[in-house]
Amino acid sequence: MAIQFVGNKTKRFHFLDQGIRKSYVLIYGDEVENLPGNALTQGYTPIRYRGRDGEMKSPSLVNKRSLEMYFLDVGQGDAAFVVTPNNTKILVDGGLRDRALGFIIWKYRLDQPQNTVTIDHMFLSHADADHVEGLIPLIEHPQITVKNIYHNGIGLFESGFNTELGDEVNDELMTKHDSLNDLNGLHLKGTFKDWVDAVKVENINYHRLDSTSGILDVGDPDIRVEILGPILNPNGSFEWFGGKSHTINGHSLVFRMSYNHVRTFFSGDLNIEGSELLLSQPDGALNVNAHVFKAPHHGSHEFDPGLFQAVNPMVTVVSSGEVPDHGHPRAKFLGAIGRAVRGKEPLLFSTALSALFVDAGDQVHMATAIIDEPTTLGDLDFSVSASNTVARRRFKKLLPGIINVRTDGEYIYSYRRVQMGYQWESYKMKYEH
Repeated sequence: MAIQFVGNKTKRFHFLDQGIRKSYVLIYGDEVENLPGNALTQGYTPIRYRGRDGEMKSPSLVNKRSLEMYFLDVGQGDAAFVVTPNNTKILVDGGLRDRALGFIIWKYRLDQPQNTVTIDHMFLSHADADHVEGLIPLIEHPQITVKNIYHNGIGLFESGFNTELGDEVNDELMTKHDSLNDLNGLHLKGTFKDWVDAVKVENINYHRLDSTSGILDVGDPDIRVEILGPILNPNGSFEWFGGKSHTINGHSLVFRMSYNHVRTFFSGDLNIEGSELLLSQPDGALNVNAHVFKAPHHGSHEFDPGLFQAVNPMVTVVSSGEVPDHGHPRAKFLGAIGRAVRGKEPLLFSTALSALFVDAGDQVHMATAIIDEPTTLGDLDFSVSASNTVARRRFKKLLPGIINVRTDGEYIYSYRRVQMGYQWESYKMKYEH
């Protein structure tokens, strides 16, 4: 049985469930197995999808995996999961709580005890809780292995320095760390301490990156990852942006990922100060130019329109949530994105707006399964203490909040789950220079 991938924008997959014919709509790049023998229906091809045997009518199947990007609904926070053409797995931030873990359990069927998954690279844009908290239960999970963690070098400290981020001297943040050993004996704060303790237990490679790191080899020759920020002063310090929040956000670990003609910019929580510093570098505007844009800071009012103009995206994803309610994405943010896009029909997605279409009761559309107990989005529990089976089934309720973007390096396919029978709001566009 050969592993192949759906080559259509959408394609309906039919199967029998207790003798009743049902269907899912698969999207471009979904992994399937082409089964031997004849399908039940004339003119159809026998297919296996996620362990379920069924059939598809005249499918277009390709042999190479696309670049898959999943922008997860983690509420008020950031998390994106990337699978490259050679199956390298990359996680960018983890949001609050453990919804990123729920996604991994769902995607890789970790409800089956024999299944495991390796995340090759984990990027932590910065150590605020809404980016790091959800990574802790994920790296602690016994069926998940993380090889490498990259960070921006800014920690959070309970005491011992003149700011929460370390020592600030003459408008420069002097304190940074590379390895975990650099943090030994220091009084770390809250979630950041929990994160560091978890990484130590799991003994994961832990590296600081900045703009001088250049091109990061992620192990896939088709993929180019350019580290663009943070940008350090000549003496190795960070520019102090007037306060804790502005400084840690403005110095997010940010990078651009390229696959053939298609470029994606992951911008962390870049704010006005961080964007201006980034754009002031040689070729700064050219370096951030991208077709897909993970928009910064959840759609906050603290943005630089010049950054949006430089990125000039075709597809923009805003990751935010309604709890706690910061009013994200802000109307002026969305308006500024709208003025900065390329192409005749650019796309703007919001995980918060997509997630609003989830049914909070027992019955969920067939495409997202039937939940075995009443829950609300705020009640979901994907912790290791919960069974993987329950975690996987509960996570299916969050599928509508995920924004799927896939590309073969020339065409960009974008999707948002809907509850109606066609199951996906779907788009296909060719990259534009």
